[in-house]
Amino acid sequence: MRTILLTLLLALLLCGCTSASSSLEPATATPNIMPRLDPSPTPSDSTLPLTCQVTDLNVYINEMDGYCFAFPMNFTLGDQPSDQPVVRGPALDDSAEPIHAKLMIEFSSATDGLLREQAESYLKEFSVADPASYTWTQLQVGSEAGWMVEPVPAMLSYRIVFVQHNDKIFRLMFWPVDIPEAQSDMDNLTQTTLGSFTFTK
Repeated sequence: MRTILLTLLLALLLCGCTSASSSLEPATATPNIMPRLDPSPTPSDSTLPLTCQVTDLNVYINEMDGYCFAFPMNFTLGDQPSDQPVVRGPALDDSAEPIHAKLMIEFSSATDGLLREQAESYLKEFSVADPASYTWTQLQVGSEAGWMVEPVPAMLSYRIVFVQHNDKIFRLMFWPVDIPEAQSDMDNLTQTTLGSFTFTK
C-alpha cells in the first residue's frame, strides 16, 4: 500500500513540474509595443509593404532612402527637403504661431558603437539634460530593434526614436510631448507612424 501511495505521489509531482515548465513564455529581447497597422483591404499591384498600402490614412514613401510609413488623415506633409519629411498636425491654438504636433525624420551615418551608445552621443549634443535622466524604451521599428527616448528637452520636449538600418541611424523625432493639448495628436501620430514604418531596401 505504501509503495502504491509513493508511486502516485511521484507521478503527481512529475506532472506538476512538466506543466509549470511548459507554461513559461520565451523571453522577448525587443517588445513590439506599437502594434502593426492592418493591411489595406483593397487588392493592389503595389510592391510596397502592406502597412504602407493602407487606404484610410496618408502614406509617405521615400524611395531614395528606402522607407515608408502611414500617418493620420488630419495631418499634412509640410515643406521640407526631400530627405527630411515633416508631418504636421492641425493647429492647437489660435495664436499667430500656433503649436502643431509634429514628426521629423533625420538620419546620419552609423558608427561601430551599439545603438544606445550612438543615441546617447547624439543626445549629449542635442540637449543639456543628462541622457540617464530620460525614459528609455526598447521597441520594434519595422524589422529593426530601436530605442524610444523621452522627454528630451529642447524648446519643449521631444520623443525621439532611434533605429539603425544598414549603415544609417534614423531618428524619428516627435514633438512636443509635454503640452497637454497636444497629447491626443501625439499619441495618434506615434501609434500610426510606428505601427506602419517599414524599411523597403
